[in-house]
Amino acid sequence: MFYFLMKYQEEKKLFFRERIHSLNIFLFLGFNLTLISILGFIWFNSAIEKVV
Repeated sequence: MFYFLMKYQEEKKLFFRERIHSLNIFLFLGFNLTLISILGFIWFNSAIEKVV
């Protein structure tokens, strides 16, 4: 089972080698934008609560 999984991962790696780089960049940017927007939303709400 483990050997089959490793073989599958190798084939997948060979297949996606040229596409994985741009995919990683998109995932990284998407994660960062989500994190920043969530933190900014929480910070904005707390700032409004302190002012009002």
